[in-house]
Amino acid sequence: PHADYVFLSKTKEGKRHELSDNIVVFRNPASTGRYSDKDVGRMEPYEVCFSDLDLDEICLIARIIERYVNIRNSLEKAIDNVKSRKNVFSPKDVLEELKNADLWAADEKEKSGARSAQKYIKRIIGMKVFTSVSTSVDKMLKPMQLSVVDLSGLEDEVSDYIAYKILSEVYDKVSTGEFGYPVFIFVEEAHRFIPPDRKTYSSEIIRKIAAEGRKFGIFLILITQRPSKVHSDALSQCNSQIIMRITNPEDQRAVSTSSERMSRDLLEDLPGLNIGEAVIVGEMTRAPVMVKVKKRKTQEGGADIDIVGKLREASTVGRESKGEKEIQKLREELKGIYG
Repeated sequence: PHADYVFLSKTKEGKRHELSDNIVVFRNPASTGRYSDKDVGRMEPYEVCFSDLDLDEICLIARIIERYVNIRNSLEKAIDNVKSRKNVFSPKDVLEELKNADLWAADEKEKSGARSAQKYIKRIIGMKVFTSVSTSVDKMLKPMQLSVVDLSGLEDEVSDYIAYKILSEVYDKVSTGEFGYPVFIFVEEAHRFIPPDRKTYSSEIIRKIAAEGRKFGIFLILITQRPSKVHSDALSQCNSQIIMRITNPEDQRAVSTSSERMSRDLLEDLPGLNIGEAVIVGEMTRAPVMVKVKKRKTQEGGADIDIVGKLREASTVGRESKGEKEIQKLREELKGIYG
């Protein structure tokens, strides 16, 4: 979500990385993005065509629950009507059809369902994520390819939906054997997608991959600075943990609860870790070990801005702007004197 990985194809000096041909960045057209396409380099659009979705997925996005039978039925009929006239259509086309329900509704029940469905479709329109074509997940799933999905600049709900869409399609491809190679999925800022206190679009598929993915060759890596804000079911499925400096007591408790091998002594050491130091526990090591992580070899995309440098720049621009105003004022005064 923060564009930290969009420059993996570049070295720290900005040169082409030796593995750059195997790295592709995907971005939805609705994303404002922290960096331009030119800055990033090899970038592909990730698009979702609304007319490719089935009724269940549309209801999921719109949050129309199963017991809203009349709304679902009216929506299905409206979609079928639009499909009979157009191969490719948008949520706005469906909304227009719902507004014209008096022309096709069989009874008052269907009319009422169509009126109620309108507010849900308006919600989808507000997401601004759908286009006229869909990007196949096959473009992301290629042997020895690293696919980065840049969600920077998107609303949380849109980011969540895109995560759900991609993860669901990846799971289907791998679990059915259509893609026969191991897949490693890194979910950055996992607390935004699988929180402990509410259901998101992607939370169910993330828990499913965490629980069942390994037997199909899908390996999930959750990354977060706030483990207490990640659902405990997902954390407990992480059989290995790489833990860096944690000072918040709630986050320490979440880590301790999710890992049987995290002793009190190790827990007390976490606030004192330096930058780059980490404790590794779980199945990837026989006993808990402390490590020093090497410095990053690729260019960082999600770093904080240089606030001091930006303030200096703002000060310079401000002085120049003030100087220009004073010059213009002097010109006006001279013009008044000499005509």
